[in-house]
Amino acid sequence: MDYSLGNEKSRKNIRTKQWVKDRIKKRLTKHFITKITKIVWVICRFFLMFGLGFVILFPLVEMISKTFMPVSEYTDISVQYIPKFLTLNNIKRTIQYMNYWYALKESIILSVSCAVLQIITAAVTGYGFARFRFKLREPLFLLVILSIIIPSQIMFLPNYIQYRFFDFFGIGKLLGHTVKLIDTRYSFWLPSAMGVGIRSGLFIYIFRQAFRNIPKELEEAAKIDGCGNWITFIKVMVPNVKASIVTVFLFSIVWHWNEYALTRTYFPSKHQPLAVALAVSVETAKQNMATHTDTLFQMSLSYSGALLFLIPPMLLYIFTQRLFVEGVETSGIKG
Repeated sequence: MDYSLGNEKSRKNIRTKQWVKDRIKKRLTKHFITKITKIVWVICRFFLMFGLGFVILFPLVEMISKTFMPVSEYTDISVQYIPKFLTLNNIKRTIQYMNYWYALKESIILSVSCAVLQIITAAVTGYGFARFRFKLREPLFLLVILSIIIPSQIMFLPNYIQYRFFDFFGIGKLLGHTVKLIDTRYSFWLPSAMGVGIRSGLFIYIFRQAFRNIPKELEEAAKIDGCGNWITFIKVMVPNVKASIVTVFLFSIVWHWNEYALTRTYFPSKHQPLAVALAVSVETAKQNMATHTDTLFQMSLSYSGALLFLIPPMLLYIFTQRLFVEGVETSGIKG
């Protein structure tokens, strides 16, 4: 009998079994490492999201808690975030102290009117950059991009002087009379109507990207039907960028609503919106502090005033959330 052949087969079987064991061991090790990696990533992601959520939500939770907490409990060590008794006195006093309803009306008028003007000018300008070819188109669009990058604070002083002694092409000097636009809404309306308002460069870019994504065949079909450029723009192009219109409208309202430096500069005495009214109220209360009770009142004014300031844009976002998210996804922001 040939025993060498049997030994060779047995050695091959042993090697095969060892190879199978090694393969199984490697796969189990790889599976184990993958599973451990996923578990570690889930844990890290949880702590990351928890930390970010805490940083973002903690001031909001504290603001709501202090707003509905009696002032006497501010110094109570046993009370942290859940008040023993709920009260509306802080809100009532803040509304009266801030002249809230007048400031709210001024904020709504200013924000909505500027948003409408910016939609019109940004849509027309963005359509021009997207569809028409003209000399200096690229350098002009570069200036639009630069207007997004350059901080608006740089233009504070030149704009203030321009609006304080407003003169249209030197006509006022010839007539010996200049117009004062400070303390009037025209100091915000004119830049918004001319395409140089707050974040107007970004809005022009959004509309430009949105119009570029629309097939040119629609415009060609409209021209075949006898539509001119304006009719094509209004009846064909604008209905196809509703999502971008909603996005620009909400962004413009929020940025005008939160604007403090410009409104404080341009409205020193009249038409003061909520951002200015809140800051002025807190500053006045701080200057009049004489006792410990006044200090607590100033704290309650800050908390409840901030909550009253946030309620209108929060309600606006709640009712327009679906349109806003759709607009962000389909507008030029993603491109």
